[in-house]
Amino acid sequence: MGSELLLYGYSFVCLSMLFFNIIYNITAKGSQRRLEHRSRHLEERIEAQLQRLKEGKPLERRHMAGLQRSLSRIGNLIAFDRAMQRLEEEEDQAVLQYLQHFQPVILHLGLIYRRRESLQSAYFAYFLSRHKLKRRMPMDAMQEIMVDYMKKDSLYCRINALEALYTFGSAEKVVEAITIQDSAGSFLHEKVLTDGLLSFQGDHRTLIRLLWSRLDQFTGRTQLSILNYIRFQTGEYCPEMLRILEDPREGKELRLSAVRYFGRYRYEPARPILLALASDPDPECWEFAAVSVSVLAEYPGEDVDQALMEAMHSSNWHVRYNAACSLEARELDYSALIEVVGGRDRYAREMMMYRLDTRRMEAERGEGT
Repeated sequence: MGSELLLYGYSFVCLSMLFFNIIYNITAKGSQRRLEHRSRHLEERIEAQLQRLKEGKPLERRHMAGLQRSLSRIGNLIAFDRAMQRLEEEEDQAVLQYLQHFQPVILHLGLIYRRRESLQSAYFAYFLSRHKLKRRMPMDAMQEIMVDYMKKDSLYCRINALEALYTFGSAEKVVEAITIQDSAGSFLHEKVLTDGLLSFQGDHRTLIRLLWSRLDQFTGRTQLSILNYIRFQTGEYCPEMLRILEDPREGKELRLSAVRYFGRYRYEPARPILLALASDPDPECWEFAAVSVSVLAEYPGEDVDQALMEAMHSSNWHVRYNAACSLEARELDYSALIEVVGGRDRYAREMMMYRLDTRRMEAERGEGT
C-alpha cells in the first residue's frame, strides 16, 4: 500500500510539472505576441514622425509627451527598443534627427529608472548602450546618471551602466565608474572589464593616463584588467611595465601581464630580466619561465637561442612546450637543433619531435584545403 501511494504521489508531481510547462509556454508565447504587436504599433507611430521630418515639418509635441509617459513602463521600453533597432538598421538621416529630438525623453527616463528596482535600471542602461544614442547626443547629465547606476547592488546593472559610459566616450566618467565598481568589492571578471575598456569610444590615451595615475588605488583584479587593456591598446608604456616587472612586491599576475606586454612590444631594456626569468630553475617560478620563453621568440640574438635551448631541458612541460614553439618560430635548422637539444634528454627530444610532427600535420592540412 505504501509503495502504491508513493507511485501515485510521484505520478501527480510529474503531471503537475507537465501542466505547468504547458501553461507557461502558452503564456510566454502570448506575451511575445503582445510585445511584438506593441512594438509594431510604436514603429508605425515613429515612422509617421519620420515622414514629417522628411517633409521639413517639426515633430508633434504630443508624440514626445506620449513617449515620455509610456516608456516609463518597462514593457513599453522593451517594445520601443525593438522598434528602434529595426529603424536604425535603415541608417536613414531622418532617424538621426529623430534621435536628436529624443534626447529630453531619454534624460527623463534616466531619472525615472534610476529610482526603479535594479533589473529595470539595468535594462535601461542596456537600452542606452544598445542603440548608441550617446554618439549623437552631448548628454553630460545622462553620464552623471549612469555613474549613479554604478552604485546599485546589481552587478548586471553596473556592467550595463559601464557599457553605456564606454559609448559616451568620457574618460573621466569611465574612471569614476570603475572606481565605484572596484570599491564595491563584487566580482567583475578581468576579461569583462578589459573588453569593455577596449570598446571605449573616446580618447584611449586620455583614459589610459587617468587609469594609470590611479592604478595603486585599485584592487589587484582591476589592476590586472587595466594592464591587459594597456597591452592591447598601446606600446607607449614600456618603462612603466618594466618597473612593475622588476618589482618583486607586485603581484604575480601583474608581473606576468608585464612579461606578456614585452612579447607584444619588443623592448631591449627588458631583455636581461626576461632571460633571467626564462632560465630560473625554481619550480615555483615555472609560470614566469613559461611566459618568458614564449615572449623571447620576438627577441633576436644568440643569447636568446641559448636560453631557449636550455629551457628545453626544464622539468616543467609548459616551459619545454613554449620553448619548442619559440625555437620553431625562430626558424632554426631543426636537424641541427634536435642534435643540440636532444642528446640524452628524452623529454627535450620528445617535445621537439612533437612540435615537428605538429608542424608537419598542419602543413599537410594546409595543402589539403
